[in-house]
Amino acid sequence: MEQFYQLLKEYNIGLKKRESDLPEWFFQYTEDVPPLYWETVYKILKDEDKNLTIAEIGAGYGDITALLYFMGFRKIVSFESENHLCKLIDDKILELFSLSANTINKTYPYKLDHQPDILIQVNCVYSDNVKNKEDYLKQIRMNYQINGIPKIFIYETIDESYQEENEIFPEFLRLNKADVKQLFPGFKIQSFATYRFPKNKVSKTLYKLCR
Repeated sequence: MEQFYQLLKEYNIGLKKRESDLPEWFFQYTEDVPPLYWETVYKILKDEDKNLTIAEIGAGYGDITALLYFMGFRKIVSFESENHLCKLIDDKILELFSLSANTINKTYPYKLDHQPDILIQVNCVYSDNVKNKEDYLKQIRMNYQINGIPKIFIYETIDESYQEENEIFPEFLRLNKADVKQLFPGFKIQSFATYRFPKNKVSKTLYKLCR
């Protein structure tokens, strides 16, 4: 993991010099200590069969995508709604691993021609068309089900323990473990704290869900 982060940190520092409109939150990916959710995803997947297929929702700048390729996964499809970011992801994977990323410039849910073994949605909250908690929970369930039931669902959410007012992350987007259990009854659920306010701007929890 240390080798991966050094590689990616150097790449992202170079990207910061080349790109003038990077968001403030991107700069955490150039610091000496990597975001905790990267290490959490790594620990969850490090012993999994590298031939498993993966669908990644909201790839952003492609850092989790890069982690998956670094770990040896190759059957990856990444979804990103911003066209400019898709190009950056493709460039990153090509430069770091000499591989062509399979990046789709669409908003998930999107119907694939296969059932992914692993579904990942971390550091990404889709809420443009969501007006209440019920709709938000339905959206999560739709993302989970649309291409068949994956072996593993790695999902990161804003945690209900975060109590500050925030227009970007209103209260109905903040979930606790009881919400997740209700959404996925009978599932084996592991939870990992990945961000904590006030050290971080919000509090987040990452869940590993298995049937």
